[in-house]
Order: sequence, then C-alpha cells, then structure tokens
Amino acid sequence: MAEGSVVASRGDVQVTADDLTADLAGRPADFVKRMREPGATGAERLVTDIMLRRLVAKKAQDEGLIAQTDVADRLRLAQERTLYEIYMERAEAQAIKEDKIEALARDEYRAFPEKYTKPEEIRVRHILFRPCNCDKNAHRVLAESVLERLQKGESFEELATALSEDPGSAKRGGDLGLKPKGAMVPEFEAAAYALKKPGELSGIVETTFGLHIIRLEERVAAKLRPFDEVKEGLMESTRTRVRAEIRKKIADPLRDPATLSIDAEAIRRALAK
Repeated sequence: MAEGSVVASRGDVQVTADDLTADLAGRPADFVKRMREPGATGAERLVTDIMLRRLVAKKAQDEGLIAQTDVADRLRLAQERTLYEIYMERAEAQAIKEDKIEALARDEYRAFPEKYTKPEEIRVRHILFRPCNCDKNAHRVLAESVLERLQKGESFEELATALSEDPGSAKRGGDLGLKPKGAMVPEFEAAAYALKKPGELSGIVETTFGLHIIRLEERVAAKLRPFDEVKEGLMESTRTRVRAEIRKKIADPLRDPATLSIDAEAIRRALAK
C-alpha cells in the first residue's frame, strides 16, 4: 500500500495509510502483529474507529468546541501526553537494539539459572480408597490387604484398574503422570517424594481424599531449560525492564523534588471547584 493512500472514506472525510501507521505507533508489538496477519479483520475495525473519531471531531470543530477554554486546555494536555510518549518511544528505540537485548537476556539467564530450571518431578501410580460411612477399621483393613497383595507381586496396574476409586487415574492403571512439588496434597506429596527407587511402594497414606497406596514409577531430576526455550519471554521481560530504566533516567531529574515547587493548598482549591 502506498504511503498516504486512502484506506477509507465517507463523503469528503478520508482515512489514509499514514493515519493507520500513526495509530499503530506505540501500540504493543503483539497487537500490531495481529493487525498484520493475513486475513485479519482487526485492522478494518481499527480504521472504522479512526473514521468515527475523525467524523465526531469534525462535528466538534463545526460546533465551535475548539474555541472553548476548557476544551483547549484538554487538547493541550492531550498533545503533551502524545509528545511525551513519542519522545520516550524514540529514546527507547535508540537504546533498545535486539542484539543488546539478547545479550542482556543471556546475562540474566546465566546469573539466575534457578529461575529457568524446571524443578524435579516424579511419576507415581496410586490406588485410592475413598472415605465411606462404613467401619473405618474395615476400610483400612481392605487397603492393607491390597497392599499385602502388591507386596507379594500382584500387578499394581491391574489392581488399580479394578479397585481404585479415583476414576481418572484408575483407567490408566493408577498413573498420575509427572508431578512437581506443590502439585499434590501435602500428605500424599510427602509420601510420594519419600520413595527413592522405581517400583517402591508406600504404606497406607491418608489424605482428605481417602486412603492411598502409592508406587514410584520414575524421578526426573531438575533441569536447566535451554536458553532458546525461554528466550522469547526472557527477551520481552528484558525489553520491559530496559524501557522502564530509560524512562526513569529521563524522568527522575525532571521530577526531582529539590527542583520542583508544588503548592498543595492550590491543588486542593483546584480540586474543590
């Protein structure tokens, strides 16, 4: 599309490609990316919004609003906000180069590997006997009899499928999949993580869900995730941090209390109007 080409019109009022570019300037990168995706209709809605604002603004001008003092004050402040953002954006653009951001992201990755380490996980199977209104001793005796059968070599998977009252895992032979610490109820987690070798059985473990028998299937050690796996998110957080640092460096000297005189009483009077 040529610069300045008309993308929408209503009578003699037009929206151009330059208007669209100006509207997108300063918006989040993911928003701009969505607007540019093939087949996306978001840009059409955006152009419609620009046209609506332009038509209403024309009505306001035709009715003389621009000559009113309170409107002029708001327009001046709006212009200042826009100039503020443009100045900050350009300062950021000069400082935020992709190679520099990646270098800073790699420094962060090396300095704090614990933040990018996938924690240890374990995979266990369990057989659950849910709480019941029956004799509690008989309920525990049932669980202990199943534990004894397992200790004698019966198939955990078959007994879990046949007897476990956890329908989600029972159909998988009691398999709960890989779980990091914090993903299980405390009593269950403590017993599961206490198991050391694949195939090792717990005793009877009681939780709010009932009585469990747990078998360890595998332990997956904590592992530092590759930089490429965390790169996108890490670079985005680095950009955000650098932007904040740049804005702070510009703004702090200008809002230094030692150089800024604020009349608190005058502010209160202004707000009381």
